[in-house]
Amino acid sequence: MFGKTIFSRVLFTNLATVLIGIIILASLQMVLMNNFISRQSENALSKNADSIVSLINNGISRENLESVLTGFSRSSNNHIIITDSNGSVLVNTTDSGYWSSRESSVPVELLREVLSGKRNTVMGTMNGTFNETMFTLEVPIWNSNNDTVYGAVLISTPIPQQRNNLHEMFKILLFSALVVFIVSIILSYMLSKILASPIRRVSSSVREFAEGNMKSRVEIDRVDENVAELTELADSFNHMADAIERSEDVRMNFISDVSHELRTPMTTIGGFIDGILDGTVPADKQQTYLKIVKDEVTRLTRLVNTFLDITRMQSDKFNLTISDFDINEVIRLIIIGLGNKIDQKNLDIDLVFDRDVSYVKADADKIKMVLTNLIDNAIKFTDENGKITITTRVKGGEVQISVHNTGIGIPKEQQKIIFERLYKVDKSRAINKEGTGIGLYIAKSMLTAHGKDIKVNSVEGEYAEFTFSLDKGKAPKQ
Repeated sequence: MFGKTIFSRVLFTNLATVLIGIIILASLQMVLMNNFISRQSENALSKNADSIVSLINNGISRENLESVLTGFSRSSNNHIIITDSNGSVLVNTTDSGYWSSRESSVPVELLREVLSGKRNTVMGTMNGTFNETMFTLEVPIWNSNNDTVYGAVLISTPIPQQRNNLHEMFKILLFSALVVFIVSIILSYMLSKILASPIRRVSSSVREFAEGNMKSRVEIDRVDENVAELTELADSFNHMADAIERSEDVRMNFISDVSHELRTPMTTIGGFIDGILDGTVPADKQQTYLKIVKDEVTRLTRLVNTFLDITRMQSDKFNLTISDFDINEVIRLIIIGLGNKIDQKNLDIDLVFDRDVSYVKADADKIKMVLTNLIDNAIKFTDENGKITITTRVKGGEVQISVHNTGIGIPKEQQKIIFERLYKVDKSRAINKEGTGIGLYIAKSMLTAHGKDIKVNSVEGEYAEFTFSLDKGKAPKQ
């Protein structure tokens, strides 16, 4: 389980990356250091060889040359050989302890390059000439005219000495790599904790939320705020939790409301039918009570149809029948249809049309439903003797429609969620407490199907205004 956690994977990934980087860097450094030491050794030997050639060209005697080279060999731990053009050894610092050959000459094949006038390097025992592996620099000796090579200087240094230098540098590199790796472990552990901690909190909050704690939220600390993805993850969960909690509250309130809405007409229907059947209701009153029963059945039918509308909208099973029609005429007909409700509250209806006829291109039935819901809501939430203003105006290729009413308005914090399914403004604040809370949801769904949006603008205690636009239509040909 540990190996499958984000903490372990981030930790192991970081450590593996650092370790691979150290290995690659160490290998590269070893190659570079080996080349560097070889160049340094070659440069040092080259300077010494040039000095020896200079002494020879200046005419130093053989005895003095042997004495100088023997002393130099002991002090520098190098072995020096001087040969003629045939490979015969003229001077040999055998006191160095590296010489093992009994021959008094160096194989000519090992001197071919240098006797041709080129500097050459050889690594090895030179066919058993030395008793251990040596790094040898061969430098030609030219005559005074620099046109003939008449000998060679061979100056050699043991490879183990080079390897000792390389080993010392490797120990320094190994120590540095170890320090870097330990620091990487600490930093990777801290980074893994930083990344895993908020994810664990999100997981814990999700688990609590799934177990029924609707108040469970993810807390964001200062460290998390510096990581955009973690902050976004926590915010997304919190927003989701808020939405689900709000939906659950709405659902529970709706179930309570629907239960009440269904219980009342069903109780009335059952009581009146029982009264008619058992003779409690007189024959001359039965028609009156049957009319009440019919009204209650109509009310139940309307409620059931409302639920069906929600189901159809959720499954996108309704189709649009687009046509050109006069939106002003639709508004007038709706006002006439709601005349009784308007008269009961003595409302002032003001129709403000910038044109007598304003054709739009939309589904007439769906738009009529939208306007009916908006105007019916305006009537419900307007005080008696209040005013409702319905406006249409042409703007470019669209017709803008707004429904404005005086009254209690909509609280600012509820304006963002007023269009949610089954949402109702706080009943304690509403004048009219009827309704199922889907009128605005239906209106928004219908407009969304048309590719349009609806906006609300309200000041609590003063007014509420809903505005939407439709594509401009064409008037029918005369």
